[in-house]
Amino acid sequence: MIRVYFAVILVFLLSGCSTTKPAVTEYKLSLKTLKHSTDSKGCIDKSLKVSQAFSSSSLMSLQMNYVLDGHKIYAFSQAQWNNSPNQEVSSQVVKALRDSKLFKNVQNSKSRSRGDLILEINIEDFMQYYSKDLDKSDASVGISLTLIDSISSEVISTKTFSAKKETSSPDASGGVKGLDAALTNVLEQGLDFLNEVCK
Repeated sequence: MIRVYFAVILVFLLSGCSTTKPAVTEYKLSLKTLKHSTDSKGCIDKSLKVSQAFSSSSLMSLQMNYVLDGHKIYAFSQAQWNNSPNQEVSSQVVKALRDSKLFKNVQNSKSRSRGDLILEINIEDFMQYYSKDLDKSDASVGISLTLIDSISSEVISTKTFSAKKETSSPDASGGVKGLDAALTNVLEQGLDFLNEVCK
């Protein structure tokens, strides 16, 4: 009987020493159908190669960050990206351009083909910003696009686009939905810009 008591106490003590790590939720972008102008035919016979986006190193990792008080950056402890924002934005730009039918074909940075034109992407902002009291947040996206002639390496046109959306909830999930909406808006602006350039 004493052995049974000792066994129960030992199991109880050992279970108290184990720690359970909370599960980390992974998030991905899920953009809606883009609304933009597609009446230009000036680039329909040209191929486009989209370069891998330039960005800060923080946007090249799976860590999901947020900003508090304008300049303090923190990381969510139970949320992360399933693909780095840098790679995800690059792939979303390629998808949007292919769907737009503005160019003869659109290739990503890994393609061996050399396009007639090159599109450089610079991600200047892709972050969730919290108010001081943490009761609300905004999702902000800023991206610049530069269209380059691949033969002469001359810049044809460049422009920066930005959008800010209030999040539906002040948490990681709300932030991702806000970034979805803001990126959708920025891509629509970018496609309208390229549509004008190709006229």
